[in-house]
Amino acid sequence: MAHLIAIQENIFCEPCKDCGARPVIEHVKGGFLVRCPKDKSHYKTKTGLVNIDDWNLKNKVHPPLGNAKSPQKAS
Repeated sequence: MAHLIAIQENIFCEPCKDCGARPVIEHVKGGFLVRCPKDKSHYKTKTGLVNIDDWNLKNKVHPPLGNAKSPQKAS
């Protein structure tokens, strides 16, 4: 049985990039992991200490490359 722990609201966490849910901490036999509360198949950190920095890094939505406002003209 999974024991889910809510992360305090004053701690910054990126939302899940797949569904937009705020992550939770799951207590497992080997320690703790940060994961999406809605779907276990979405990204989760490695078991051990609570690693919110890894969660934030992997769930950061990166802007698209290039300049959409002024695309290059074909020559």
